[in-house]
Amino acid sequence: MRNAEQKHKARKYSPSFLVDAMLGNIARKLRIFGYDTLYLKDTSDTSLLGIAMREKRVLLTRDKELFRRIIKDGVEGMLLEQYDEIGNIAYIMSKCKIPRLCFDTGVARCSSCNIILTIRRAIDVAGFLPVNIVKNNSNFFQCMNCGRIYWEGKHVTCLKLLAKRINSRIEKYEADPNVLNSIILNKRLKSPQKHNPLLSQDEQNSSLR
Repeated sequence: MRNAEQKHKARKYSPSFLVDAMLGNIARKLRIFGYDTLYLKDTSDTSLLGIAMREKRVLLTRDKELFRRIIKDGVEGMLLEQYDEIGNIAYIMSKCKIPRLCFDTGVARCSSCNIILTIRRAIDVAGFLPVNIVKNNSNFFQCMNCGRIYWEGKHVTCLKLLAKRINSRIEKYEADPNVLNSIILNKRLKSPQKHNPLLSQDEQNSSLR
């Protein structure tokens, strides 16, 4: 995994993301954890770069060629090379200087639409869900764009456990930066024209600030 960015001072912020077609599962999880995340499946690399630049989004990709263009155009972005979602999300959080991830229904977004969920009462959703679900739950949330309804069932426990596992990985990265650097340098990104590393080690180790 590697990281590219525009050079600027450290700042505290809640990043917004743009995710390419290869990372749909990560996009859905980032939304659920409350991060504004665009997921575009049928969009050209040029369009992705333009959107990321205009909307100041961090562009996440598994495509090395796209990442080369991210670096060239000065767009904030990350190349995610692992096939480990927990590791990838922990990497994203670490590079964005977010020390801890938590699941909060107050900021959760629709996993399909990226819209912040609206609190709904049982009476509001009674005609749209099975009777037993309405009867056995008191907290409901709805996407006002697609109409999808969520409730605090067993999956909330799973999300909290997922956050705990991600946080454990973040803590591991923070405790020993060499662990994170070894992930970044695991595979050397090369230029197909000159067959030289596209980034120096210092550039590859740069982080979002």
